[in-house]
Amino acid sequence: MGKVLSNFTNGWPGTPSRSVDEIIMSMRNGSDGEIPFGAAVFFVAGQNACEPFDPDYASSYSMDNFIGITVRSGDKTPNLFGSNEAVFNDGDPVEILTRGAIVLQFAHGVDPGATVYIRKADGAFVTNPGAEGTTLALTNVHVKTSSDSENRAEVVVLERNLL
Repeated sequence: MGKVLSNFTNGWPGTPSRSVDEIIMSMRNGSDGEIPFGAAVFFVAGQNACEPFDPDYASSYSMDNFIGITVRSGDKTPNLFGSNEAVFNDGDPVEILTRGAIVLQFAHGVDPGATVYIRKADGAFVTNPGAEGTTLALTNVHVKTSSDSENRAEVVVLERNLL
């Protein structure tokens, strides 16, 4: 008799999910490094580019320059879709979800309805605001489903923030 699956995951970080009105845009990677799938990205003034959250410059990020969440791109992951090996490199066009639903990796388990925060110390997604000044609230991003055994959950970006 075959094995019965009893625990399903919500998917891989950066995977768009169940959204009929999603908006995905492209912008150049303006950072000096890689941007992983499912990362929050911010506008780089003067370059018309984006960069991922960097804990070393945590104070320079706000909802004023938040663009969205990087999307797992089909052309980057034809054979690596079920992994985190492919990334957007420096200068690459980055696919960014600015409205819609997407899967994120959280630092801990989450419940539906919670606001999503970025922990400034390490850039991890959390739902607990912590002590004042230790997190950045993504006020237009909310948890849609409970987290799975891998601490992945579906979130929804309710409205376009910047562009």
